[in-house]
Amino acid sequence: MPLLSVDRLSTHYSATVGTVRAVDDVSLEIGEGETVALVGESGCGKSTLGKSLMRLVNPSSGRVTFKGRDVSAMSAKELRSIRRNIQMIFQDPFASLNPRQTIRAILTAPLAVHGIGDRRRRDQIAASMVEHVGLPPDALDRYPHEFSGGQRQRIGIARALILQPELVICDEPVSALDLSIQAQILNLLVEMKTELSLSYLF
Repeated sequence: MPLLSVDRLSTHYSATVGTVRAVDDVSLEIGEGETVALVGESGCGKSTLGKSLMRLVNPSSGRVTFKGRDVSAMSAKELRSIRRNIQMIFQDPFASLNPRQTIRAILTAPLAVHGIGDRRRRDQIAASMVEHVGLPPDALDRYPHEFSGGQRQRIGIARALILQPELVICDEPVSALDLSIQAQILNLLVEMKTELSLSYLF
């Protein structure tokens, strides 16, 4: 059984020009420990597909199953348990981080939502994850605007991995970064994949 299966997924929405077919009849499978790359021109619906898999955007039709469970038919409560196992690294490392929250708050919030540890334990997990992605210990009490683009993307990666998911959706995670930083982030993702036995959809 594949880890994730997508069967004829479509996501359409109404716009001033009529109905926009953001994603149309897409099928794919991702196995455990596998990395799958979805390739297409700008604006073809890759980001919408990634968000549809997590139900951040509701698909118009089709079916998404994760470990045999139908994600497309889940209630909000049921989705919470699935989202612990499927996380996303967003394309824009600045827009995806709350500028009013410290890195500590950003990283411990998912742990609190899923009832993991007490406050002290959550702080320990966040400190360990910050070190894991190559950021200094004092990063926890700073704000997103105090970091470079590459460092912000490391924060985004830390947030995606802190719940120890099985699948990470990487929405062009290096496209907004300089070439030299791109290589660092991709190397980090390769290291994390091996260390944490992750599956990736790029």
